[in-house]
Amino acid sequence: MHAGHLSVDPEHHGTLFFWHFASKHTSDKPRTVIWLNGGPGASSLVGAWTEIGPFRFQDENTIIENNGSWHLFVNLLFIDQPVGTGFSYIDNDSFIHELDEVVNHFVSFLDRYIEVFPELLQNDIYLAGESFAAQYIPYIAHEILAKRSNLKLRGLLIGNGWIDPVTIYELYLPFAVANNLVKINSVLYDIISSQVRIWLPEDRQFELSPIGHSPMAKVQGCVGEGTVDFRQLTKFQGMYWRKYSGHSPIDESIVEFCHPSQNNINTGYT
Repeated sequence: MHAGHLSVDPEHHGTLFFWHFASKHTSDKPRTVIWLNGGPGASSLVGAWTEIGPFRFQDENTIIENNGSWHLFVNLLFIDQPVGTGFSYIDNDSFIHELDEVVNHFVSFLDRYIEVFPELLQNDIYLAGESFAAQYIPYIAHEILAKRSNLKLRGLLIGNGWIDPVTIYELYLPFAVANNLVKINSVLYDIISSQVRIWLPEDRQFELSPIGHSPMAKVQGCVGEGTVDFRQLTKFQGMYWRKYSGHSPIDESIVEFCHPSQNNINTGYT
């Protein structure tokens, strides 16, 4: 395996962090799955360490193998993007806000990656991700097909895509009813109906609505943080925080280790 940073915006010290795991078994042809988590701003190491990657945290001191890892038959490339996500970084006044900027950085990353690891050109490539990655993946795929024909893009995999939140919210309850999870006119049905009305204002002006102020939003925020913060190594449902970070000497050493240069590759073996 190997991991490191590759420059995508030298002017503003912007780099993307990646972690690559080689396939364990030989397949009929080399394939690489490029995995993106959503957010925006969710580290793809969430996918690496809690979903499809080769390892799991059993407890604070123990790492175990994941027998269901995708790396058994394909190469896995996890990328923290956009800049500022996870271990990727950029100057504080240069964060990006549009998908076309995301795409430009991502394609620049692929160009740099191929310079270091040209074998990617021999791989069938699949872009995969979940949640808000459903916004990134089609844009990135379009750019690759239009301008990077040397890459063998073969498919897209999107799970639970965050594409149309209005439609998603409106369909949660009918979906639950259709699958016998909630009974019509039950107490739970009425509660969910009420929550849907709260979360879906009639004018649909989400951008103009304050977020994170309701008690429900705060609870959701805590639970969400619990699933993505690497300081918490307990099961998803917990809200216990391991505060080994948050202290200046430790944070400084982490930054020094993870951000030594704009083009730094570390290698290891599985």
